[in-house]
Order: sequence, then structure tokens, then C-alpha cells
Amino acid sequence: MAGRSGLRDEHANLTLERTAEEPELGWFPWGDADGSGHPALQEFQDDRTLGERVADAVARFGGSWPFIFLFTGLILGWMALNSLVLTDWLRQRPFDPYPYIALNLVLSAIAGIQAPIIMMSQNRAAARDEALARHHYAETKKMDHLLDRNTELTAEVRQLTGQIHDLTSEVRAQLVGPQRSDPRVRRAKP
Repeated sequence: MAGRSGLRDEHANLTLERTAEEPELGWFPWGDADGSGHPALQEFQDDRTLGERVADAVARFGGSWPFIFLFTGLILGWMALNSLVLTDWLRQRPFDPYPYIALNLVLSAIAGIQAPIIMMSQNRAAARDEALARHHYAETKKMDHLLDRNTELTAEVRQLTGQIHDLTSEVRAQLVGPQRSDPRVRRAKP
């Protein structure tokens, strides 16, 4: 049982080491999730203009659950303010009555501005993916070259091992003599 306990302890230590090395990204979509952790993307991320950084941040936030919940809350709040609070409770005229024309205009304007910003960010994501693919291709070519060289070296080692075996057999035959090295020769009994 001591072996299993040791394995569990080792696994726990590896898990702690791994989590200590990884940065903690909270649930915030605007946190440190720009994908610049890979060395091939570091320079790509560092050269962004202000507009590109804004587009990435808007796309990151616009495609998140907090945005959906916040936006849904704002729409429901708008509707509640105009339908319940102003008309029923305060007995005032709502600034955007039931068909919610102003809300529709605001939503259309947001969608009209947000769509091109998200497309700009998607274009940048495609360029990042292309840069990463080029890096992976170059790394794969290097690994192929190393693998080919390793295969050549393994063949050389095998050939040299065979030569060493042959030389060892020859040396043994010369030292021991023909009686012991050749199984066909029978030794005379004394």
C-alpha cells in the first residue's frame, strides 16, 4: 500500500506544480485571454494597434456569457421601466411605449457597430492561427530532420555493434583457441 500512497503524493505534487505554473484566468472574458502565451504569437500580439486591441477586447466581451446576461438584463430593465414603472407605478407617460421602437433602434445600432468589430477581430484571429500554423510547420520540419538523423545514427550504432560483436568473437577465438570456440572440435578426455 505504500507504493500507491507514494503515487498519489507524486500525482498531487505534479498537479500543484502544474497549477502553480499556469496563470489563473478568472471567469472575466476581458482578462488575460489574448492568446499571447505561445512564443510564436508573442510578437504578433505586441505589434497590435489601439484599434486592434479594442476590436479584440470587444469581440472577447461580446462573445461571453457575462455580456449575454448583462445585455438581457438591460433589455428586460428597459421593458420593465417603460411598461411597469413609468406607466403603472408613477403614472407617467413612457418614453418608449410597448412596441419599443427606441429599444429596437438602439439594438440595431449596437449590432451594426459590433458586427464589423467582431469581423476585424476574427480576421486577426485567422492571421494568428496562420502564424501559429507556420510555426508548427517549421517545428515539424525540424523534428522530421532530427528523426531522420536519429534513424541514421541508430543504423550506424547497429552496424558498429555488429562489428564489435564480430571483433569480440575473433579475439575470443584467438585467446581461447580452436578447441573451445569451434563446437565441431571435440576435446580429448584426459
